[in-house]
Amino acid sequence: MKRIVLVCMMMAIASLYAKAQTKDCDNCHGTGLEERTCAFCSGQGIRECDFCLGKKLVRCNECGGEGKVFCAHCRGKGGVQVKDEWRECQWCGGQGTPDCEKCKKTGQLTCWKCNGVGHYECNQCHGSKVNKWQCHVCGGSGKVKADVESVTSKLSSNGYSGTVKVQFDPNDSQEERMRKIARARLAHRKKQMEAQGITVK
Repeated sequence: MKRIVLVCMMMAIASLYAKAQTKDCDNCHGTGLEERTCAFCSGQGIRECDFCLGKKLVRCNECGGEGKVFCAHCRGKGGVQVKDEWRECQWCGGQGTPDCEKCKKTGQLTCWKCNGVGHYECNQCHGSKVNKWQCHVCGGSGKVKADVESVTSKLSSNGYSGTVKVQFDPNDSQEERMRKIARARLAHRKKQMEAQGITVK
């Protein structure tokens, strides 16, 4: 029984220690998700219709864009020869290639996919212009390791010394880390000099 209690206490301490060593991810603010400009619509929120290519009209599928249809009964001749008599085709009224009724002889129809607008709402971001993806810094956990490093600031000629804490982010470059160390050292030395009555501008 005592062993179980001891194990539980150790696990609780380990959990608290682990929490103390982490912090909210600055990139996603602890949500685990980061917003990125929608690559599918380039941040526009709308996409050009891929059926009419933004033209708002498409070719009529009845007449193939010709504006006229081919009469299948008279084979486009307008009538048929019966012995010595020419008989007008009753289906096309003797026209052979009558006007297409579907497109009103224009050869084009309103695009069915975008309803003649030429574009439609982006189906990836749903018009919001951004997409939410798993944070690449924290891997979606919302937490990152609190990387704290001790840096000793020394200047032997004037006797200024001490230790300062520098907070690093996991995604800091080496150059950014060096800049943070330099700023921390300068701030530390400035405090020491001001404590001795030396004015630092």
